[in-house]
Amino acid sequence: MLTRNEFINKYASAAQNVYKKYNVFPQTVLTLAIVESQGKGPDGNYYPGLNASAKKANNYFGIKAANWNGKTIKLSTPNDADKISVFRKYDSVEDSFNDFGKFLNENPRYRKAGVFEAPDFITQMQLIAKAGYAENPNYASLLTKVAKSVNDQINNIKEITKNPNNLFIIFGLAGLIIYQIYFSKNATV
Repeated sequence: MLTRNEFINKYASAAQNVYKKYNVFPQTVLTLAIVESQGKGPDGNYYPGLNASAKKANNYFGIKAANWNGKTIKLSTPNDADKISVFRKYDSVEDSFNDFGKFLNENPRYRKAGVFEAPDFITQMQLIAKAGYAENPNYASLLTKVAKSVNDQINNIKEITKNPNNLFIIFGLAGLIIYQIYFSKNATV
């Protein structure tokens, strides 16, 4: 179970790859993945990757299987018009991210809505919502709320990698920890 920040840290590079290939901002990718895949953890808080489509099918975007020739899974969708839906199933989270970018690009309604000409990730998410990505009428505002924390965490990652001193400190601390673990396990009494 990953927190939002841990999820962002782990999958930021996969989201960046989607941006390079499909022109979907990394913040858009990560925000939609978090919103679409979240489920309630044992502590009562919501975490990315805990809903049924993410856990059972690596489907982090809730993409249904219409016009899909790959693996599928049937899941209960009590909040949708159809109470049982067939979803795309992926071998990995990264495959889900990549197919999300491809899905948006291949679907004419997102191109027509201007998704790929959006000047920023907030506008892009609002256009995705307006084009009908989800049935929830408040979807755009939900995405916007989550997007700020996603963007802040991405900026933290960039700041750490931009400053060589921060990287030196991180690698230095990692080296000390590995050194201590190695010698504590191999020490003779």
